[in-house]
Amino acid sequence: MLLVVALLVIGGTALVSRCGGPTAYNRPCRRRRRGLFARCRDHAFTLVTITDLAGLALFGLAGGVWALFGPVV
Repeated sequence: MLLVVALLVIGGTALVSRCGGPTAYNRPCRRRRRGLFARCRDHAFTLVTITDLAGLALFGLAGGVWALFGPVV
């Protein structure tokens, strides 16, 4: 169960580490962020993107799995 939680956290971190702003081809931007709340130079004024929401969903799912099952030994 710990492996499942670790994979969910790693997936959420991977999603949140990229900019995620919309490109001209309606795909999420793959550039790295400049900081925790800062996007790349082209999407500086984008507040929340779909990748942010997906990352938060994965973090919430990991927290739920941890709360339900705990550290199963």
